[in-house]
Amino acid sequence: MTAQGTQLSPEQIGYLAAGPGRAAETALARLLDAGLARVGRDGRVSAVHQNNYGATTRVETRMLTYLRNPVRFDSAVKTAANGLEMQSLHQQLLDQKLMRSPRRRHMFWWIWLVFAGGLCVLAIGLPGALIGALGFLLLALWLRGRGPITKAGREALRPVAASDRVLAVALYGFRGKIASQHVGDLFELPQSVVKMIPLKRKRKSSSDGAGCGAAIAACSSCGSGCGSGGCASSSSCSSGGSSCGGGGGCGGGGGD
Repeated sequence: MTAQGTQLSPEQIGYLAAGPGRAAETALARLLDAGLARVGRDGRVSAVHQNNYGATTRVETRMLTYLRNPVRFDSAVKTAANGLEMQSLHQQLLDQKLMRSPRRRHMFWWIWLVFAGGLCVLAIGLPGALIGALGFLLLALWLRGRGPITKAGREALRPVAASDRVLAVALYGFRGKIASQHVGDLFELPQSVVKMIPLKRKRKSSSDGAGCGAAIAACSSCGSGCGSGGCASSSSCSSGGSSCGGGGGCGGGGGD
């Protein structure tokens, strides 16, 4: 799967979609798909071979080593998700600029947008206030945080489709659904086994402050002398709070 020259492995797709737990599910799905691991009726999964035969990634090697003795389905996923190999996969995504260090959102970040809106209105008659308005806007952008997925990461993930059952797990997890079919059913897994894994949701996309960027542009136009008709009300700038205030619109997706 490619986007702008970026090739994503199934594990990378899983990590970008929902974090290390999903990447671990994807590795397990690949092993099951290739007949390198099997799930018993009691919900325990084990390696078919005892020498890590068939592993294609470090995460798969780690998982097959752990599966030399039968373990619970969810334990196999959790162990791989917390391993050093998964940290290496995360570092690969950072190096490829597909992920970044997230910033936690400050509870009252929006207050600075209110201040910026007020100064934006004042800038109509007092152009010097525009500097303060832009400063408050930038501070609000910083305090509202950011998600772990970069624009390049979202662009790389966007064209990926569940064209096979391994990618179906990467995008939706064993507990997810494609149309009306459970993804776990693609592997003939009973729901009692699949539900051992905590339900994870696909990351929400982030606009990276696009709405707030528009607010900055609006305030800039206010300071350039729109006149009372164009910028007299604070709506052109303060409405940036509504376009940027929703967690779903700008916030980064959560990971595991």
